[in-house]
Amino acid sequence: MSENKGVDKAIKSSTRLFISGTVVLTVFNIINKLLGLVFKIEILNIIGEEGNGYFNQAHNVYTTLYMLSTAGLPTAVAMMISEARAKGSFSDMKRIYRVALLIFSVVGVVGTAVMIIFSGELAGTKSASYAIEFIAPTLFFMCIVSILRGYFQGFQVMTPTAVSEFIESLSKLVIGIFCAAWAIANGEPVYMAAAYAILGITVGAGLEMIFLFICKLFFREKKYCGEYMELPGTQNPTPASTLAKRLILLAIPITLAASLMPLSELLNMKILSARLTEMYASSYSDASELESVVNTIYGNWSMCVTFFDLPPVLIYPIAYSLVPMIKSTLTRGDRERADTFMNISIRVAAILAIPCAFGMAAMAKPILRTIYSESTAESGAPLLAIISPAIFFVCMLSVSNALLQAGGHERLPMVSIAVGVVIKLLIINFLTPVIGIYAAAVSTLVCYFVISALNTFFMIKYVGVKLSFTKMFLRPIIAGAVCAAAAYGSYSLFDMFLSNAVSTFLGIGVAVIVYVIAIFLIRAVSEEELLMIPKYGVTAVKILKRVRLLPRSAEAKERED
Repeated sequence: MSENKGVDKAIKSSTRLFISGTVVLTVFNIINKLLGLVFKIEILNIIGEEGNGYFNQAHNVYTTLYMLSTAGLPTAVAMMISEARAKGSFSDMKRIYRVALLIFSVVGVVGTAVMIIFSGELAGTKSASYAIEFIAPTLFFMCIVSILRGYFQGFQVMTPTAVSEFIESLSKLVIGIFCAAWAIANGEPVYMAAAYAILGITVGAGLEMIFLFICKLFFREKKYCGEYMELPGTQNPTPASTLAKRLILLAIPITLAASLMPLSELLNMKILSARLTEMYASSYSDASELESVVNTIYGNWSMCVTFFDLPPVLIYPIAYSLVPMIKSTLTRGDRERADTFMNISIRVAAILAIPCAFGMAAMAKPILRTIYSESTAESGAPLLAIISPAIFFVCMLSVSNALLQAGGHERLPMVSIAVGVVIKLLIINFLTPVIGIYAAAVSTLVCYFVISALNTFFMIKYVGVKLSFTKMFLRPIIAGAVCAAAAYGSYSLFDMFLSNAVSTFLGIGVAVIVYVIAIFLIRAVSEEELLMIPKYGVTAVKILKRVRLLPRSAEAKERED
């Protein structure tokens, strides 16, 4: 009897932490994206296109090394911590943290040394090497940050991660802009201004690491796993060597899966540029003019990708919170509860992703016109409309990766992503001479569709996820189509009297309201699922019933009868 009470208590606590953690991460992710956008715009204004080129060279080198070093580390640490937590093994939690800290401190030191010593070779030019040297310590800081993020993630405590990312983004914005402006004002060459600008990232990462260490210092593990300690668990500590081996074996496939797409993008860029150059070579005899035309075309594509990357920000927190939740539930042997959360997570991701995909496709040109010129929006809108449906597949990819990792099949996403990347490269290589830059959009759509489809197959076969197409996808698709029609229709109406920017925002606002109403009218969300929301679930149910968007319960009907 006491064991059942402990299990129920653990389930309620885990559910509350999952939902609240997802909400916190989502809010801060949106804020951080906005801060990052402001940073990019202001840095470009301060250091110009040449300085921005040096900045991006250094940042791309750092990002590649960071992905190769630590991309799978937070997830691997979180999986091991959540498993030990579910078993009630407090000694293993401490040992996992210490082992990870030791191993990846060494990785961070070596990586930083490599970036500093070989900065010239990594940059390709002496001018860009200064920025690489300035950002090099960030690799060490982020190795430590990744361990601490994974540690808190394993306890399903997302607030330290969310706040630390905000500190990093704000520091990057304030310190980066201040240092870049100071460098320009003092007559420093533009490549040094770029190095000073990138210093904001380094300082931000250092402050983030300090903040997380302080959070760890005051963190009380027993507060978040006391209910698990009441359950029969494995109290004998696991040898450090065994933990180190498992940590590395978990981190490597997750890192490779996460690194495949960024690495493939570098290859995609080279192939695409080469094919576009061949395509337009006969029309432009002057090499500099040809290069300018190709860069402009590629710039339009990059502009569309920036907007394409925004909606998945709403889904990443779900995947981030899902891994420890599912891992701990499966470790305790509660398959029914795990199935429930798997299905809910997929449905929530679909409910959020589908209107974004439909809406961005319908509103591609109005959205681009709010920021760019009419000609730029005219050329970019078809590209954005083509890749917008892939937003749904990217979001499904994020959630399915999390479910496969939590289910102990972290190697399978590597297979899916590898197949998708190969198909994307083939499409770009062979279709670019035929349809030009549209090959990039088509290849992106097909790539993410293939990856998502393969991951879905793996989820069903190996994890045992049960999908109901009608409930999970068809209903949100119907609501999403209505949402897109409402967006474009209301925009067209407003555009007769108001500016494009105002009409676009009003159209999106109308679409959101219509979609929310449609979702509840077609019963895509149940009362039981709303009641799982901490603090506000009961209030939401009452309001929705009052406006008749949620059916009355059977008990309420009986009382009225």
